[in-house]
Amino acid sequence: MSRAFRLGVFIVITLLILATGIFLIGDKQFLFSSTYRLEAQFHSVDGLNEGADVRVGGIREGTVEHIRLPARPDENVTVEMKMGTSTREIVRKDSVASIKTEGLLGNKFVEITFGSRDAARISNGDALRSESPIDMTEMANSVAAQAKAGLTSFQENMEALKQNFLLRGFFNKRGYEDSSDLTKHAISRLPSKTAIKRFVYDAADLFDKRDSAKLKNVKALGEAGEFLQENKFGLAVIVASSEMTGDSDKDRVLTQARALVVRNYLVDNFKLDDTRIKSLGLGKTKSPSENSKVQIYIYDGSPALASAQNAAPRSQ
Repeated sequence: MSRAFRLGVFIVITLLILATGIFLIGDKQFLFSSTYRLEAQFHSVDGLNEGADVRVGGIREGTVEHIRLPARPDENVTVEMKMGTSTREIVRKDSVASIKTEGLLGNKFVEITFGSRDAARISNGDALRSESPIDMTEMANSVAAQAKAGLTSFQENMEALKQNFLLRGFFNKRGYEDSSDLTKHAISRLPSKTAIKRFVYDAADLFDKRDSAKLKNVKALGEAGEFLQENKFGLAVIVASSEMTGDSDKDRVLTQARALVVRNYLVDNFKLDDTRIKSLGLGKTKSPSENSKVQIYIYDGSPALASAQNAAPRSQ
């Protein structure tokens, strides 16, 4: 094979490759097919570039030829498009142009909807009605806001579920099903007046487990019950507190439950005016050295106790 022949083959192959490239580029830009022009106006074309696809029904049938800035600030950006003539039958006067994105972070392109059969045919140079593109930043902010709201709601629901779970654990065998039972007979604070009598119990001596509200030693409460039954009093408050360890929410519910259980035991087993027996769950104690306790404060019938007796429980 002569050198001249090889050179000729090389030149022919090169020309074929060049011609193929020109044809592909020309086909992409509709250089070798019959076309017409349309335009649409948008307030913003952020990310859309000249040469971008124009799609009709999801099929590439045109290209963005030119993007023209407005002459005045109150006008819109004009997008000029070169369209294949095959679209004249489906793009009509009532077709709508919008700027879309391939995926979330892909290239921008112009999408043109099909027109209706009864609408007028499109003409070269006509302007289509347009829809504003979706602002991805605004969408991201909206999604973030919704996610934050959803997380807040989820956390609130989890707190409610936790309360209900603890409640069922404490009172599953006692018939309590509503969390309002914990504070039904509660007061928000102790009266400022000095108690005429106080009974103090270590929680470990009254309840069967460290994290339980189930009484194991009811006899220990007999002395307090008999005192209340035999003496006139204005108010009795059962106060429960826990040591400075563990989960704060669980300890608050635990002390509310323990105070209520002791109150209900006294009311059910001694002749008492149950409207004068109140409960108060303090949660964790302020002193690290204190153990979990139950204390019964008894006050005389002074009118000064009325405000404390009728006070609504504070939210924990």
